[in-house]
Amino acid sequence: MQDTIIYLIRHAETIDEDGIRNTSEDSQLINEKEILSVEGEEQSKKLSENDELKNIDVIWSSSYTRAKATAKYIAERNNLPINLDSNLSERKLGNLKELGEFMKDKKTRDPSQEQLLDQQFKTSDGESAIDTKQRMTKFFDNILKEYNEKRIVVVSHRRIYKIFLT
Repeated sequence: MQDTIIYLIRHAETIDEDGIRNTSEDSQLINEKEILSVEGEEQSKKLSENDELKNIDVIWSSSYTRAKATAKYIAERNNLPINLDSNLSERKLGNLKELGEFMKDKKTRDPSQEQLLDQQFKTSDGESAIDTKQRMTKFFDNILKEYNEKRIVVVSHRRIYKIFLT
């Protein structure tokens, strides 16, 4: 009997952006479209050359551009498609005004860190750390059933892995 192996991979480095964004898209859509930097592309290529990531059976990724861009090299090397699942997406911050109010007196200035401390907090259209952990648990329960004894790559985001694993 072979073990099920899951490789949790955080997307590679993204491009730094500065200045005012001239767009009508909300911050969630902008976040979903963020691309890898040149360095991030190189990181992804190098990662795919890791011997541990040979002979992978299935690849899952967040639908965010930067996660798919990281997964593409592993997929190419293993001649596999990339499966997408919305349960692997970043935690939805939601209403930025409400988030700003929540963060007003916080010491860390990092909403993700503060939500680890207050896992029930969420904005009216956002999601709490508990919500995030529940959807991640649902995803991993499903793939463990479906891909028993397989080698699985999951490409997602640092903050949701942090929430899921705490």
